[in-house]
Amino acid sequence: MNTQDTDQPSDVPAPLDEGAASDGSSLRAPAPLVVAVGRAMPVAPPDRLPRLHATEAVAPAAASELAHARSMLADGVHFVGNVLLRGPCSVAGQVDGNITQAPGLQVSVVVTETGRVKGDITAHKISVMGHTDGVLDSGPGEVTIHDSASVHGLVRYGRIQVNGADLNATLERVAPAKPSH
Repeated sequence: MNTQDTDQPSDVPAPLDEGAASDGSSLRAPAPLVVAVGRAMPVAPPDRLPRLHATEAVAPAAASELAHARSMLADGVHFVGNVLLRGPCSVAGQVDGNITQAPGLQVSVVVTETGRVKGDITAHKISVMGHTDGVLDSGPGEVTIHDSASVHGLVRYGRIQVNGADLNATLERVAPAKPSH
């Protein structure tokens, strides 16, 4: 066997010469580098470095496509951070952070029976069946709080429906925007 490095332990096989296999047949690809555990990687010669091909920039999605960008946080998933929505969202897992609709869009957020949100939710339409602790802000939009829900904090709404929920929140009605003449 050939050895490329004299520091290489004898129990680690040395890489084969490019183009020759141990049985004497030829190889198409160069042999991989073998490095003993605890040893530094050898410097690869430039002809063995991978080459990345140039890519084209992708154009931003059209506004009509963004309106259909659905998001789902599954049961059992715990997300920590803030979310900026470009389409409807369903939360069946746990979110520690704020959920906000993107400027200029009107999206809906559903917190399912298994969903938990500790943070603020800002969306045109909010439906809660799970647990929330924070501000629910639909502005002049709609908030629906179902009988399985537990809502704590502040609820800002244009229209509200409460169906026997555990509701321990301050309610603040937002007047609908007046049409300009």
